[in-house]
Amino acid sequence: MKFVRAIFQEMRIHQWTKNLLVYAALLFSGGLFHAEAVALATVAFFAFSLVASGVYFLNDIFDYEKDRANPKKRTRPIASGAISRPLGVACAIVLFVAGLSLAWLAALVCFAIVLSYVLINIAYTVRLKHVVIIDVMIIAYGFVARAVAGAVAVGSGMTAWFLLCIMFLSLFLALGKRRHELLALEENRLAEGRKVLAFYSLDLIDQLMTIVTAAILMCYALFTMDPATKNGRAMALTIPLALYGMFYYLYVVRVKHGGGAPDEALYKEKPILITVLLYVAAVVVIRNL
Repeated sequence: MKFVRAIFQEMRIHQWTKNLLVYAALLFSGGLFHAEAVALATVAFFAFSLVASGVYFLNDIFDYEKDRANPKKRTRPIASGAISRPLGVACAIVLFVAGLSLAWLAALVCFAIVLSYVLINIAYTVRLKHVVIIDVMIIAYGFVARAVAGAVAVGSGMTAWFLLCIMFLSLFLALGKRRHELLALEENRLAEGRKVLAFYSLDLIDQLMTIVTAAILMCYALFTMDPATKNGRAMALTIPLALYGMFYYLYVVRVKHGGGAPDEALYKEKPILITVLLYVAAVVVIRNL
């Protein structure tokens, strides 16, 4: 039982909330009440969840020595020795095969997207996570891939503005994560940080986040007003919620020095959780008018 618990702990199932983005196209297309579409999106959700867990195994295998010296990460199953590295490789392969098999069942294009996610993240784990700017762009790609995979799985169309919103929002969250890590390192709350942090500064990250915030809000406003967007005029009513959500998250990052784990902010920060719930409810109502 300890071994099974170690496997599930290493899979980091609590981080599967990130993969809920595969339902985004379903939400905006008004297909949340179509059983077949929901089933296909759910297949895509588990496909991404399994391969993402495989990436966690692979990342911890490569960071084995560094994690063992980290007070927080040394308790992870691979770092602590609860799961050996050879067994970790085997688990990663099984998770990759299982996830890709599910993606194949959803749609051929979905399979190609999930496969690209796996390959890019392998490259990220081996080398690209140490390359400044490229590291956050790859993180952003992961979120865009989730949204696109969900859309192709259910056969839903996507506007360019929708994809741009996802891309810039992903960059925003990735930059917030890097800012939190860099600040913790500078304040000696983090004994050792990522190598790539040596190439960043708080001023640079803050400037990039300002640019990305403006891009998100502009693209979202254009998305709601795009003639291709169903009930676009009504969707414009959700702009205040989007504004508040972005501004409050900036408050969390800049004032409360949070943003290290965006998925945790969803349930730890009540204003963000309430805003997200109100937003989803508003979109469901508007899309099904």
